[in-house]
Amino acid sequence: MMRKDIMEQIAESYKVMLAYHQQIGSLFKVLDNRFASEQNAKKLLPICANKLFAVCDYQYMFLDNYSLLNHQVPYDSGLPFWLGRFYVNADHLVDDTPIDDYPAKQVQHLAFVWTWVGCDDPNLVDADQPECWIAIIDPQPTNPETRIYDVAEMVWKWIRIETTTEQEADGWIFGRFYPHEFGCELNGSWQVKRFPLQDISSIYQIYQLIVNPLTERIAQLAGGESIKS
Repeated sequence: MMRKDIMEQIAESYKVMLAYHQQIGSLFKVLDNRFASEQNAKKLLPICANKLFAVCDYQYMFLDNYSLLNHQVPYDSGLPFWLGRFYVNADHLVDDTPIDDYPAKQVQHLAFVWTWVGCDDPNLVDADQPECWIAIIDPQPTNPETRIYDVAEMVWKWIRIETTTEQEADGWIFGRFYPHEFGCELNGSWQVKRFPLQDISSIYQIYQLIVNPLTERIAQLAGGESIKS
């Protein structure tokens, strides 16, 4: 039977979720612009620039109507509870090859920014509020010729902090990938930081919490430092 209290709240709840996703879309547009600045420690550019990675069979369209793209046919997908984007060091993009098609051996490290509603993920304990995750990844795919878009998809699927965390320090969670487990083809490591999404309420905080930590870390890695240094 349909519950009256749920029926009375559902329309307004859906409007709230739509507004939340519109804010997430705006956040990533700002991040793309800020990461691309030459004033950062490193200039970062997005993989798959017109879409966001999502917990769906296909990527979430990075458009105002937020539809999915299924074999070139848009359709209504609902509202995913994870949305994210991967970024690469622009220094490694040396020709006109589309970013998504660069081989992993040339790009090496990835950065990502993910947002999570904070609930309904079977692999995590529910959070008190929506979260933002940032990360630096040294993926090391089994085949170094794998295109970087496919590597990003593997990272999206195979980071599992609940089972592969090795240590935590200074607010960062460190872990690694385990190749050949359930089809994983990554051999490298990762570091992730989580914080409340509401902490990002100004351009200053976007730089302090996301842009500066990721661009500075990518710059350090480009200089030969270890991911755990």
